[in-house]
Amino acid sequence: MIKIQDILKPNQIALELAATTAPAAVHEVAQLLRGDPRVLDWNGMVASLKTSNSCIANENGYGICIPHARTNHVNSMVMSVGRSSRGIFFEDGNTEVHYIFVIGVPLALAADYLRIIGALARAFRSPKTEQLLRQATVKGKFIELLSESEAAL
Repeated sequence: MIKIQDILKPNQIALELAATTAPAAVHEVAQLLRGDPRVLDWNGMVASLKTSNSCIANENGYGICIPHARTNHVNSMVMSVGRSSRGIFFEDGNTEVHYIFVIGVPLALAADYLRIIGALARAFRSPKTEQLLRQATVKGKFIELLSESEAAL
């Protein structure tokens, strides 16, 4: 079973996004995967990203967006994440998003992908977990917090 800590690396986390628009933010987060050996064709993966219906707002007021590509442009699941303290408006969910997770997944790993999405959604249902993620200043700690939330499931 693939876990968040297996696919998310510290250099693939932006603790404060520079982008202020949804398309620019998704591109900024996807850019963190450029050069990853698990990505066979970065341009192809980015072109395959599905952003519609990828945003959800939680009851805590912090939206997350998970643009994803189920594609043969990756040979293993990859993930990058960007956090925006000011929030970025996504028309898709009509919500302000503070976390963007870009995921590339080979077609054969659909079940693992769905489990990872579920783990992320559940992590952000916890006000305590979201607050700790919002306050994290070290990328390794960000991964640790997500991993702890995933393990608690």
